[in-house]
Amino acid sequence: MRKTVADLMSVDFVTVTARMSLEDALNLLVASDLTELCVVEDTGRLTGIVTDFDLLKAHLSAELLGRSVSSMISRAVTLLPADALMDQAVPLFREGSCSRAYVCRDGQLLGRISRTTVLKYLAMKNSTVGEPPTNHALAAVPIPGQNATVQSPEATPRAPQFLSGSVLGGMCVERPRPAMR
Repeated sequence: MRKTVADLMSVDFVTVTARMSLEDALNLLVASDLTELCVVEDTGRLTGIVTDFDLLKAHLSAELLGRSVSSMISRAVTLLPADALMDQAVPLFREGSCSRAYVCRDGQLLGRISRTTVLKYLAMKNSTVGEPPTNHALAAVPIPGQNATVQSPEATPRAPQFLSGSVLGGMCVERPRPAMR
């Protein structure tokens, strides 16, 4: 079965409005333990993001007071329609210029996919079809006299599938790969 971005998207995001104060946004970001806040209109339409890095810079330069999220929105985000196939989304992440993409339907934010999502998808796709998932031990840096292993985590429940899509905002452009030397 071909997977869509909606099949594999994460729904662990926090939304704010452009009217929220940067101080409140910072507190929300810290409490959520995420790396960005999704800025939405009152209708739920995604308008951009505010990153932890932007909030850190504003905090260190004492520029949080009296400012709203609207002064810091990054609109250069990658949006994907919910029914886009994962195989179509993978090239966006190839060159490293795209670390996450947001999944929308008619402009409404549904979820997001990250590089980790893409890696999990590729690992699942390359595994033997029909076999149940197993925990594979991964080699780690050994301690003399001991063999260290890391166990893969249990599978997590997936978000419901959404169909239909619309794309807003910026997008990552695949650049030609440099020749190997």
